[in-house]
Parts: sequence; structure tokens; C-alpha cells
Amino acid sequence: YRGGGPPARRPSGRGGAMRPVRTQEEADYMEFLLAGVRQYGPAPGAKVMLENERTAANTAIETGQYAVWRSCTGNDCFRIAPHSKCFCGHPLSSHEFKNSRALWPHCTMCECKAYAFVPTRPEEVGEWWLPRRPGFDVRTWRAKCKCKHTHEEHMPNRPYRCRKCPCSTFTSAFLCIACDKHWEDHETVFESEAERRAAGRPVNE
Repeated sequence: YRGGGPPARRPSGRGGAMRPVRTQEEADYMEFLLAGVRQYGPAPGAKVMLENERTAANTAIETGQYAVWRSCTGNDCFRIAPHSKCFCGHPLSSHEFKNSRALWPHCTMCECKAYAFVPTRPEEVGEWWLPRRPGFDVRTWRAKCKCKHTHEEHMPNRPYRCRKCPCSTFTSAFLCIACDKHWEDHETVFESEAERRAAGRPVNE
């Protein structure tokens, strides 16, 4: 994996199945979380994340094309909706495949050559406390590199060099909430319903 977007591609259907809950402790914790959601409802940030998942799922069902952010573990960590942002700062809806043979969608608003999903909320990287801080504006939050500059302060194409400092590539200063892996340990994948079925991945849900 070459960075949280190795260029988004039309995949071959390779990849492991989704990671199951492996221990009783994990199962108990998940049940605890679900019980809290059932009793109190999801937190505002969680509601946004759930709505994003719902939008992406509906889009996939309608079009037959799935866009996901896949971990090196083989797990699909996030579904990608039309409004989901790319590393370049523009949404997926601003990207398009040049032709039927193109391997990944390029941005129509900047020099970005390949859509690469990037988290856009602190909750997506486990920083649940940030939105609770007085005066915090989630709309200004950006995923950061270990050089302390945001993804939008890096070049939009590989190797994602920083525009603000000598940093030669984007190395995430955060972990994915779903798999505890870095941004660069993921890939953005576009695949058809048939490809997902062939790989044993869930469809129409």
C-alpha cells in the first residue's frame, strides 16, 4: 500500500473478507455501544457518519458501482459517497473517469489525477472529544500529516509532497477509527457489484 490512496482504481476483485469480531471482549464492547445508541441515540457526529454511510450505500445500489476506503487488513473501513472528500480537497462528485479504460477518476477542479479518500471529521479518526470543545468548528478540521500540515497543504498527487515544509510525503498523524491503521495503509477502491460478489463482499446493503 502506497498511501491512502494508492491511486483509486477499478479493482480486480482481490482482497480479504471483512474482519470479524475476534474476541468476546470486542463483542461485549460492541454490544455496549449498540445498547447506548438504542437508549440515547447516536451522538451528532455519529449521526453524520451514519448518514454518509447511508448515502454511499444508496448510491452504490442505484448505480451498481461501489466506492470504498479499504484497509491493508482487507476491511472496508468507510463507504465513499458523492460528497466524500478527496485528498485534494474536492468531493468525489467533482471527479470523473476520462473514459471507460481509465483506472481512476481525476479531479475536474484541480490537478489531482486520482481520487483518494480522506477523513473529514475528527470522529472518523477517533478524536471524538474535539467537537465538544467550546468554539470548535468541525467545518475547519482537516486531516494532518506528521509534519503538522493538513492534507490540503500537500500536493494532490503522489508522493503528496508538502507545500509548507520539506516533508516529502504525507504520513498521517492519525489512525482510522475502524481498523487502527494509518491513512497510507489504506487504498481507495472502485468496484462493481459483480466484482464484490466474486470477492465474497456484501452488496445491496
